[in-house]
Amino acid sequence: MANLGEITEIVNASELTLEVGSNNYILLTNLSLHVGRPEDRVATTDGGALFTYGKADSYFTATLLLSSGDIATINTLSQIDSDGDKTSTAWLIKARDVSGTTKTLACTGVLREYDVTKPSEGKVSIDIFVRITTDTISIS
Repeated sequence: MANLGEITEIVNASELTLEVGSNNYILLTNLSLHVGRPEDRVATTDGGALFTYGKADSYFTATLLLSSGDIATINTLSQIDSDGDKTSTAWLIKARDVSGTTKTLACTGVLREYDVTKPSEGKVSIDIFVRITTDTISIS
């Protein structure tokens, strides 16, 4: 499901960015990664329980600090096709620590929703919710 062996680089990162194209990055803050599976509990005749687990039920949320040109990219990711499906996208979050070491959190998912905030002072921020659609999350 998740290879989080390098999670310390994410935890200790001084800078997080979302890669949205070749040499195009958006500053990312407030990253929250949920890694889980649905659980089914069935009672057994001896009074115990039998637990079974489904495919991954993982997601991440984050806040993006971006420019007006980047808003179009985010909006495009939220569109549905003629079948009502969202486009699955490779998400790459780069984590850089103070010594310059970089690790990448990689997963595939869909942008389920986002909220745009424009305070009276400061930059526009977008809070995103990305549903991870595969059983694989890696940090390398």
